[in-house]
Order: sequence, then C-alpha cells, then structure tokens
Amino acid sequence: MQRSWKANFYILWTTQLVAIIGFQAIQPFLPYYIQEFGVRDLSEAVVWAGHMGTAAGLAMAFSAPIWGLLADRFGRKSMVVRSMLGGGITVVMMAYVASLNQLLIARFFQGVLAGTVAACITLVSTTTPRQHLGYALGLMQGAVMLGTSLGPLVGAPFIERYGYESCFVVSGALVTLAGAGVQLWVREDFRRAAETGPPISVRAGFLADSARLLRSRAFLLMVVSLTLIQFAFGVTQPVVPLFLQDLAHTDNIVGLAGKVFSVAGLVGALSSAVMGRWSDRLGARQTLLAGLLCNTLFIVFQGMAGSVWVFAGLMVLAAVAGGAIRPVANAMIARIIPDEDRGKAFGLLTSANAFGWALGPAVGGYLAALLGFRMVFYVTAVLFLAVTLWVWRALGQVPLDEPAVGRVRAALWRWRAERGAEEH
Repeated sequence: MQRSWKANFYILWTTQLVAIIGFQAIQPFLPYYIQEFGVRDLSEAVVWAGHMGTAAGLAMAFSAPIWGLLADRFGRKSMVVRSMLGGGITVVMMAYVASLNQLLIARFFQGVLAGTVAACITLVSTTTPRQHLGYALGLMQGAVMLGTSLGPLVGAPFIERYGYESCFVVSGALVTLAGAGVQLWVREDFRRAAETGPPISVRAGFLADSARLLRSRAFLLMVVSLTLIQFAFGVTQPVVPLFLQDLAHTDNIVGLAGKVFSVAGLVGALSSAVMGRWSDRLGARQTLLAGLLCNTLFIVFQGMAGSVWVFAGLMVLAAVAGGAIRPVANAMIARIIPDEDRGKAFGLLTSANAFGWALGPAVGGYLAALLGFRMVFYVTAVLFLAVTLWVWRALGQVPLDEPAVGRVRAALWRWRAERGAEEH
C-alpha cells in the first residue's frame, strides 16, 4: 500500500511537471505575443492581457464544477487525462490565430478544457494517506511551481530563435504527451459511490451536490477565502510582465523576462515543498496567514521598485510567501472533505477561484491603463491586507486536525474571533 501510493504519486508528479512546463513555456509571454498583432501602446497591451486572463478564468469557472462531478462519477484519472489533452490542443490552436479576437477565443477554450492542477490535486487527495496529505499536496504544488520556473527558461530562447508560433506547437505537443503518460502509467483503484434513488442529470446532480457541500460552514468559509485570495493574485497577473518591460526600457524583453520568471518559479517550488511539510508540523492556519502577510508586504515593495533587478528580487521573495498559501489551503480542504466528495469539492472550489481569478486580470488591466502600473501594486496590497484579516477571522471557525502547537494557537485565534464577535 505504502509503495503503491508513492509510485502513483511520483508518476503523476512527473507528468504534471511536464504539462506545466508546456503551458508555462508560452503563458508568461502572452502580453508580449499580443504586441505581435500591432499593439504598441503598453496601456492597450495590459488591457488585452487582462481580457485574456478573464476569458480563461470565466470559462474555467463554469466548466470546473462539471468536470469535478464527472470525476467523482467516472474516475479522477480520466479527468487528468482530459485536462492535459484538451489543454495541449488549445495551446496548439494559439499558433494559428490571425487576430487578438481569435486568441481570446482560444484562451476561452483553454479555460474550458484544461485545469490540470485541480484535476491532479483531486487525484492525489484521494490516493494519498491522510497523514501524508500536506507533504504530497505541497510537492504537487511544487511541481506546478517548478514547471512554472522551467517553462519560461525553455520557452524564452525557443521564442527568440524560432518564433511564437513554433513554441505554441511544441508546447502543446508536450502537454499532450503528458496526458498520454498519465493514461499509460498512472493507476487508479476507482470505486464509484453507490447511488440511491433514480438517476439524475449532470446539471441536477451538480446543483444538488454543490448545495450540500456549501451547507458545510467550514467548506464555505474556505471557498470564500480562497476566492478572495485568487482575485487579489489575479489583479497583478497582466501587469507584472509589462511593468518588467517598462522598467527594462526595451521591447526585446522575452529573454530577460524568461530568466526572472524562472528564478521566481524555482524558489516558489522549493517553498511549496517546505511549507507543505511545515504545515503538517506547525499547523496550517499559522502557515497560511504568515504567507499572506509576507506577500502583502512584498507587493508594496514591488510597486516601489526602480529597476528590473530590484523588482526581480521582490518577485522571488513573493514566491517564497506564495509557497505558504496555495498548497496549505489545498491540504486544509482535503482534511475537511471526505474522499468520495473531493472531486466535487475541488471542482466547486476551482470554479469559485476561477471567478476570482477571472475578475482580477480585467480589474488589473483597467487600473494599470487608468492609474499606471505602480498604483496596481499598491491597490493589490490593500486587497491582500483585507483578505488576510478576513481569512484570520474565518479560519477560527474551520475545524482541522492540527498538530499540538497548531491546536493551541488555533484555540487562541478562535477565542479572539469569538470575543471580537461578542464585542460587535
């Protein structure tokens, strides 16, 4: 048993890494690809970049719960394969678009068909022993962030030598091969939960299951908290590449940006693995809140950066803080949701997060066009501070099986939250 889950996990970890490398070989450079269609004004480019993020986010928001429901009915492995094959095909589509509107449509379909991260997390959470969930999900998030670091490092020189279109084709093929690897080598002992009563439609089943899961106060609070976090992250998403270009005072930015994104991703990958194990020992609440507070501080300093290298260093520090946010939050969800509901839960969570992520880039793009790049970071820092305060209050009401140190501090936070509620 112990050997079985580990073997499965490391195969899935490897294929996820390959898929993310394929996605990230082109993803960070989309704001620069937009300029290939005759967009020369950075203010216009950042608005288009925001639209690209919003299109994918909205599509994922509507499709993710359906995929999650199908995962619980037909197996989580099949959804991982679907997300990688679908994501790879849509990346190849981007190589052949003739206008920004067509690129927007391709991004929309990518949001519908991809979602490899949520699919892999769901599969890992149902095949990993409970006591190893923090470690496994931390490593899986580490694969995402490692792929995020290696992707730009591979993609930047490829784009410089062969062009964007060739990079899209090769990247899409890489993601598709990762899906084939999952189909061939990952094993899932899937047993569909017994159904009582007459069969129901996918739509009716989704609505019923969503309502049932959201009646859990702990799950509802986690969904709201993570949606707010994703929105705050999404605001700066279209701004960072173009602010880097503005600081560099050059249009030939792909190579430099690739190096910066790669280092930040590598540090984030290491942080995710370390923070996942740390949260198992010291408590998820403490780790998550520390990550949010540190991230808020680093975003303020990013807005003050006066050079490419200062900004790059702050991106690396923010990646360290980011490692204490996403994997820890995923582990918290896995601890409060039973195995048979995790596909639906992560699908619903992905949908809610995608709504936050979809709104964020559009807001960030328009703020940058109206107020300038630097103001976007200051506004985002205020958002993160507000989100941190909300999460601090909300987590006191989420029951978790914490380690000894974590239980004592969690009890203190609950007492403070209850006391604050009584005062108001």
